[in-house]
Amino acid sequence: MQYFYIYILILLCFIVAVSYWNTYNSFKESFNPDSDMFILLGDSILQNGIWVSEGKAIDYILNERTKGKTLSLAVDGSKIVDVYSQINEIPSNINKITRIFLSVGGNDILYHYVENNNDPTNTDVLIPMFSAYKKVVQAIQSKLPNANIVLLDLYYLDNLKYSKYHNVIGKWNDLIYKYAEDKKNNIEAVLKISEILTKPEDFTFDIEPSSIGGVKLVNEIMESY
Repeated sequence: MQYFYIYILILLCFIVAVSYWNTYNSFKESFNPDSDMFILLGDSILQNGIWVSEGKAIDYILNERTKGKTLSLAVDGSKIVDVYSQINEIPSNINKITRIFLSVGGNDILYHYVENNNDPTNTDVLIPMFSAYKKVVQAIQSKLPNANIVLLDLYYLDNLKYSKYHNVIGKWNDLIYKYAEDKKNNIEAVLKISEILTKPEDFTFDIEPSSIGGVKLVNEIMESY
């Protein structure tokens, strides 16, 4: 009987040791600066947490799917200028094979056309706006010169409030596509969410990505990158 208890004790110690080893390795892997990682920068397209129920946010799901290898710095409501503070939050020891997803510009457009009630047929403002956008991209490249950058375009909303801005969105997206196509700009790809989030159920509160839309976006990211 004495040997039986010794055997049980040894077995328990072995189980605890294996469990600790697996947990330690999992923790170490999740925070290893030399491992692949996603970084999310920009606005609510990548950080829709306040618009969906707990556990349904895009960054939350993506972090789960990547086993803790997603760093979400995107902030709801961010404009182009706000991304600089997000870039400053990127750890200096971040790995050199990071993939960065940038979604910004939509709130700048909303502020100009919707909040200030400017004429949607006049798209001249997009030129200086996109110049500011390019400077943000260059700031990212300066901070992480070896990172792969994926730009997100803007989706089209078919509700009455926003459908009249389709022309503006189209012009903005064309600027993104042309910029990314130029090899000297070192953009890996454009993630065309305009072709992913297309149905009413993909959105909540008229304009934000819903939990359904969020899953679709995460699925596309995981399948493509």
